[in-house]
Amino acid sequence: MTIETMTTLNSSAQLINNPEAAVTALKNSEDEGVRYYAAWWLGKNRILKAIPLLCECLKDERDRTTLGGYPLRRQAARSLGTLKDSQAVTPLIEALDCSDLRLQEAVILALKNIGDRSAIPALINLLNPEIKDKPTEALIEALTAFKVWEVQDHIETFLQDSSERVKCAAAQYFYALTLKPRYLEMLFQTLGHENRFLRYAAAMDLAALGRFEIAPAIIKAQIPNNIKLATIKRILEALLQNKTEREVKRQEQANFLFPALDELLLDAIQGNIPRSNTVETNQKIEKMKMLVAQQSITSQQVPKSLILELIEAVKSPYPNVKAAAIQGLVELAPLSADVIIEVFDTDEDQDLRAGLTQALMYIGDLRTVSLLEKVIGFDISDHCQGKIRRVAARGLGKIGRQTKNQEVIAQVIEKLKWALLEPTDWALRYSAVVSLEEIGNSDGILALQAASESESDFIVQTRIERALTAIGW
Repeated sequence: MTIETMTTLNSSAQLINNPEAAVTALKNSEDEGVRYYAAWWLGKNRILKAIPLLCECLKDERDRTTLGGYPLRRQAARSLGTLKDSQAVTPLIEALDCSDLRLQEAVILALKNIGDRSAIPALINLLNPEIKDKPTEALIEALTAFKVWEVQDHIETFLQDSSERVKCAAAQYFYALTLKPRYLEMLFQTLGHENRFLRYAAAMDLAALGRFEIAPAIIKAQIPNNIKLATIKRILEALLQNKTEREVKRQEQANFLFPALDELLLDAIQGNIPRSNTVETNQKIEKMKMLVAQQSITSQQVPKSLILELIEAVKSPYPNVKAAAIQGLVELAPLSADVIIEVFDTDEDQDLRAGLTQALMYIGDLRTVSLLEKVIGFDISDHCQGKIRRVAARGLGKIGRQTKNQEVIAQVIEKLKWALLEPTDWALRYSAVVSLEEIGNSDGILALQAASESESDFIVQTRIERALTAIGW
């Protein structure tokens, strides 16, 4: 993303903060970036009245790249997929005639999300071998979601495709159809592929099967936490909504998967590109451990230089170095907390802030309440940085659970109530639920009860119910 594009998006975010502004911008703006952002905003915020306008955007000719792509059309299709309304099906099917393959892919995924079976004939038609250029992976995934088993002879040829992603999609199709282990094994092999993007794709394909036995492999896989969260959540949704399964078995599976989600939300640093440790990094880890071990826990003379050295190591691209540095900061608490607060206010490196937030979560120092509240309030457009806010919410939960200071507890609960009711990030709301459960007082119970009445996400809603049960309400 260029600096110019980022500037446009940032300015768009300031101008577009309500449905009327977004609709007006999408209709009238001459700025392609502004219209693109408006289309995204309307989908993200689920503005149903914008569906006709977004359908019109599927025919937009103004926003076209030099290579013939249509960015606004693609985003309109994605937003329509988010809105999941059947009135968009016919305009989306018509958009399949466009030569922009990325638009075709966005349309197919939107049709899959909407789930209207009237789209099936158009998808089958696109499977025609005479149509050479098409988003085959997305097409097979959509046919799997719709359970279009009558085209299995056509799909079988893709099991030998040159594209690993297409082969994975075909394996997903045939496992969903037959439950034969060999197709599942193909997906598991790709989940361990040296190419991280293929691992990500395999995780998504596996999650779409919605089977409990897949979850442990995804949790252990070398993939980012955001992907683990999305895939485990998807499996959990499928399992809980599977009414053919015995209730006892569903609860057993839920009792494994909910704690797995709870645990994943404690990590703000996992998900960087995995790098194998070298001799040098191993030596650095051992040096940090030795220096920290030399400091007495009760010492009032821990050198600030050591704390700063650990903070600098949090910037390491090597996850094990980063983790060792965070552990060192935790062991040097509470003396490290002041330095962390100081650095947090002066260094805007998001990866560093993520690591420091994780350290503060484990430390649970009362002095960090205001900082953690500030982190939760960050307006972060990049969803990958949402992990910082989620971990901060868990940090507030730990402080609220441990302290006896009623004013601090009330302050913490007030912020967690905001995090539970206002943000669009389901995982942040989920984190707030876990933290309120940890605190477990009457104000927390009231906050959970109020949220239960308005929560739209099935997994977050179920987690609220589990929290209230655990508290004994």
